[in-house]
Amino acid sequence: MLTTISHHAMAAEFSVLLAESDAHLVEAAFEALELLDRIEADLTVYREDSEISQINAVASERPVSVSESTYRLIQRSIAWSEKSAGAFDITAGPLVRVWGFTERRGRKPTAAEVQAAVDRVGYTAVRLDDEHRSVAFERPGMEINLGAIGKGFALDELAETLTARGLQNFLIHGGGSSVIARGDQLADTRQGWAVGISHPTKPKQRLAGIRLRDEALSTSGSGKQFFHHRGRRYGHVIDPRSGYPAGELLSLTAIADNATDAEACSTAFFVCGIDAIRAAAESDPDLPRMIGVRSKNRQDSVRVLPFAEFEWVDPPTDDPSH
Repeated sequence: MLTTISHHAMAAEFSVLLAESDAHLVEAAFEALELLDRIEADLTVYREDSEISQINAVASERPVSVSESTYRLIQRSIAWSEKSAGAFDITAGPLVRVWGFTERRGRKPTAAEVQAAVDRVGYTAVRLDDEHRSVAFERPGMEINLGAIGKGFALDELAETLTARGLQNFLIHGGGSSVIARGDQLADTRQGWAVGISHPTKPKQRLAGIRLRDEALSTSGSGKQFFHHRGRRYGHVIDPRSGYPAGELLSLTAIADNATDAEACSTAFFVCGIDAIRAAAESDPDLPRMIGVRSKNRQDSVRVLPFAEFEWVDPPTDDPSH
């Protein structure tokens, strides 16, 4: 039997699942979930008094000092930009907006509109000052949006807090696309937690299952947010280098020892595409393991592409019914 408690924050439903061995600590889990409101208050772009909104308002005019946790998260984001040659970029907000995805209403912008947005994007124009823990922009009109990494950071903060309060066996979902697991679903079995990989466009359909133990998983893709224009499908994950949606894969799942890196990795390499994923997986043994889902010829028919070795609960199949 699992005990489940939930809390809505960061435009997502966060759920903590406690193994039977840890159910007596449910009150500590309730208290820990309240941390989400503080994290959202610091990182959201939808509140004028958040640290990120304060950066966006004036960082092109003067440096803005922020809390240590926000500063470290921005530093980590920039490191992922460097690792992915700019495929991951927290300054891509103007592009998401010009494509209509900020309001979740996709639109096809003109080439001039895309270029104008690209001119206001670029992690290399973010200046960090470690001594003053400040952030500044070298160009006007720039902005930071931590939507592609903030949920992972929140999961890590929650997991650390739950562990500090004595919980050892739990799993946290963040909106269904991000998961962090600690210990075992059945205490002391060392089997971890069974987690499913969903079909990108039919989320109730399970394509495969893996085990997570003291690991995190994040999935990025365009299965839920997209629009069609003149017969072409445009997804909401934008390549910040070109200004246009990325889309070789339908989804990419990354598994790491923490949720922050898993979320950044899944976004970065979803943008990069299959060849870059294979090359990076071969050259960097410390890179999170990844699983791609690619469209086949028939509508909603997909193929699962593991880019590493996994302990499968349900191994993927190329059954045509997928």
